[in-house]
Amino acid sequence: MCRPSTPIWLLKHNTLMATVLVAVFVISSCTGLSKDERFQRDCDEFTEKYCPKREDRCQVLDSITYDKPTRSIHKWFSVGGELDSADIYTEKVIYSMRESLLENLTNSLSLKRYKDEGVTFVYHYASSTTRKEYFSVTLTMEDY
Repeated sequence: MCRPSTPIWLLKHNTLMATVLVAVFVISSCTGLSKDERFQRDCDEFTEKYCPKREDRCQVLDSITYDKPTRSIHKWFSVGGELDSADIYTEKVIYSMRESLLENLTNSLSLKRYKDEGVTFVYHYASSTTRKEYFSVTLTMEDY
C-alpha cells in the first residue's frame, strides 16, 4: 500500500491556502489601474475631499492635479492679503520659497511613493483676486 508521506488533509489544506494567497495577491496588486492612473485618482480624491484648504492666513491650496504625459503633480495655490502683489515675488523670494519647498519635499514620507517613481512636483502660486499666476516652482527627481 502506498501511503503519502504527508497526510492528505494537509495537502488539501496547503493547496487551498496557496490558492487563497494567489487570489489575495492578484486582487490586491491588480486593481486595474496603472501607477499613473492611481496617482491621478489620488490627486482627484484629495482635491475633492480637502480643497480648498487654507495653508496659512494668506495662502490657500485650491487643488492638486496629476499630468500623466509629464508624470507631474501640480499643486495650485492662491495667495491673498499682503502676498497678493507681483512686486513681492523677487528672484530672491522665489529662490527662498523653492528651497523651503525642496526641503519639505525631501523630508516628506507621505510623498515617498511618488518620489520613488520619479514624479515631478510643480507648485503654482496665483493671485486670489485676479487668478493671474505670479510664479511656479518645479522640483524634479534630480532636485530631491
